[in-house]
Amino acid sequence: MYAVGDAGTVWHFDGKRWQQIPFPTNVPLYTVACGENGDVYMTDIRGNLWKGGGAKWSLLCEMDQSLPFKDAAWFNGRLWCANDYGMYVLEGEKLVAAHTARIDPIPNEVALHSHRIDVSPDGKQMLVCGGDGAALHDGKKWNLLFSGMSLGD
Repeated sequence: MYAVGDAGTVWHFDGKRWQQIPFPTNVPLYTVACGENGDVYMTDIRGNLWKGGGAKWSLLCEMDQSLPFKDAAWFNGRLWCANDYGMYVLEGEKLVAAHTARIDPIPNEVALHSHRIDVSPDGKQMLVCGGDGAALHDGKKWNLLFSGMSLGD
């Protein structure tokens, strides 16, 4: 388990104890997600994506966004990130807007609501939500649960 924070602070829990580990930048880190292959992905205040584990880290892609990602999760073999700009997904070594993804693009009506991410404990469903709605992904299709735009006053 990893925890991240200000000034490039990274902590790792090995099941017995927490240990601070070195990280190659001192900018604030905002999200952390562990991939099923053992790689760990972290985003910083600019939206840059870092990949690694233990004491080995590298900058995978630069984003230079004005808002950091609020959430990140590994789901269905892919890294997903979200902020107020919407959803992004890792394709190769680049984060792309999820509605433009080559594989499993997120529908526009879902992308509008996607500011937070949660994956079910069994890893079979991903919930994305924001101030105006929520949607569920079962690994094959998206299901818009509700949209504030379709609700009456």
